[in-house]
Formats: sequence, C-alpha cells, structure tokens
Amino acid sequence: MRALVKTIQAILIVVSCNSYASQAQIKTSPAQKINIDQSIVLDAQVEATNQTTLSAQTSGQITEIFIDAGDIVAAGDILLKLKDENQQANYKSAQAALKAAKAELSDAKSSLIRIKDIFAIKLSSQQDLDNAKARYNIAKANYDGAKAQLNSAKEQLSYTVVKAPYAGVVLERHINLGGIVVPGTPLFTGTSLNQLRVITQIPQRDIEQVRHFAQAKIILPNNKKFIQQKDALTFYAYASPNSSTFKVRIALPKDNHDLYPGMYLKAYFKTGVRSALVIPSTALIKRSELRAVYVQDKKNNIHLRQVSEGGLIDGDFVEILAGLSAGETIITNPYSVITMLISANNKTNIEVK
Repeated sequence: MRALVKTIQAILIVVSCNSYASQAQIKTSPAQKINIDQSIVLDAQVEATNQTTLSAQTSGQITEIFIDAGDIVAAGDILLKLKDENQQANYKSAQAALKAAKAELSDAKSSLIRIKDIFAIKLSSQQDLDNAKARYNIAKANYDGAKAQLNSAKEQLSYTVVKAPYAGVVLERHINLGGIVVPGTPLFTGTSLNQLRVITQIPQRDIEQVRHFAQAKIILPNNKKFIQQKDALTFYAYASPNSSTFKVRIALPKDNHDLYPGMYLKAYFKTGVRSALVIPSTALIKRSELRAVYVQDKKNNIHLRQVSEGGLIDGDFVEILAGLSAGETIITNPYSVITMLISANNKTNIEVK
C-alpha cells in the first residue's frame, strides 16, 4: 500500500485553489451512462464462397501448362493447352459441310421460286411444286444440322484451351505435362478471392439470443471492423451431434484483399444490451496498478479519484466499474494539470478518494 501511495504522490496532485485551475488549459467531459452491446466472441474461419475443380471437356494430350498450385490468376487467364489436331480437323470438316449445305439450300430455294412461278401460269404440275418444296425443306434441315455441327466442333476446339472461370488462387494441380485427358478428368482446383465468408459455431446456450439480434461484428487482420446484419447471416437449422453447436455463415464484403481462405478471425455476436458508465480513454491515468482520473467539482476544484477500470469501448471510451458517478466532470487531458502545477512550483497536498 505504501508503494501505491508513493506512486500517487509522485504523479497525482490535488488542486485546491481555483486560480491554479484556471491557469491550466484543461478540457472536461462528463462521465456518462450509455447502452452498449453484450457479445460473445468466437473464432471464425474464412472460406471461399466459390471453390471449383475444373475438369477436361474434350480429349487430348497436354502440351502446355501455364500455372501451378499457389498461383493467383485473373478471370480468363489461360491455364493449359491440349493437342488439338483432331479438333481442328473436325472444325474444318464442319465448315466445309456447312458451306455445301448452304449452297444446296440456295439452289433449292431458287428452284422452289421458279417452280412456283411456272405453277402460277399452269405450266407445272402440283407434283413438281410438292417436290420442290420437299427439296427445300430437306436442304434447310441439312443446313441447320451443319450449322449445329460447326458450333459443336468450334466448342470442342475451344475446350483445348482451358481458361480460369473467375479470378482466384489455384489450390491444387491434378495433371502433368504430356498426360492424356478425357472428358471428366480433373485438371485444377481453385477458389475465388472476390467473394468470401466466415464460418463459426454458436454454442447451444447462446443460439437463441444470437438468432434474435442477428448481428455480427468482424475484426479484420488490419484492425478494421464491420458489422453485418441479419441478411448477411445464415444459420444452420440443426446442431452438430458431437459438439451441440450451430453453424453460422457470415458474408464478407466483396474484393477484400486483406483476407484469404483458411485465415482465422474474431467474430462478435450480439446477445443483449447493458448500461455502462464511460469516460474518454484519454482521461484515465495509468501508473503500474493504479487507475485514476481528475474530477472537477462544482467549485472548479480538481481532485484525484482512484477508479476501477473496465474494457475499452469503440477505442475512444473506457468503462468505469467503480469510483465515479454519472454526470461528474472529468478532466480529459489530465497531464495538463500536472504540467501547470510543476510550472507554478506550488506546494500541494495529496487527496485520493
């Protein structure tokens, strides 16, 4: 206790004279009661909303691989190429077939128009007209079929160049250079970095309150924080049989480049509201185990008051558990009082309440 008193005597001074107090450039603020959220704090893990295993959609031999596991890719980046001789041949054959079908359709259309003109002046039979119409319909069907074959051949050719469907990171490469793939062969597993979410488990005792308020605060690695409301939270409708906890997913803002899948964060879930007495954090004097504030009374006298400190609130305020009452005036720049007294070289007394 003597050590505590010596510490107080070394740094804390009571001003009992109004003239001294008026010399200090002091700033004041009332101790005030506010409502603060009660929360539970849980570990949460970041995961990707989109995670994909790309598979081959055509057959061929791998001739080039441009990326590996751990690489970050942009949407549309080329990942690998397959040998495409067969696909090129099929594409050229389909082009030729479409060209022939187009010519046949053009000739059938011209014939039909000519037969219709002749039939109109009764120089052609109904059978000739019917035959011309049938030929045109067959040519049209052949043309449509050839066009579909060309589109299919073109698509198969495009499958020989595998591109990233979205921006993200490659988690695993399943193939090697020179390997033969067929439709369905796994190529790469990747995950998107643009849309992430966090997953955590809510204890059974807290799930009803968490669901009621449906509000979560996430603290990011750069100490930034954001609050997600009900529409960003997804609660699973069943509890884990092993831990009796309920899984909840929290959507994260898009394009957050400070986060990656697998990282751990702190998630605060609101469970209630309580009243707290707070003062600006700058008003609290800390020396070893001592916590104190300067209190200005109605006569403008300044007294030292020992207090019991709670936690920080929003970084700018500190909760006071004991030693103060709501409405009391607190000096928010306490060291200005000490500076003023030192410069005045005044004899002082110590008063701790």
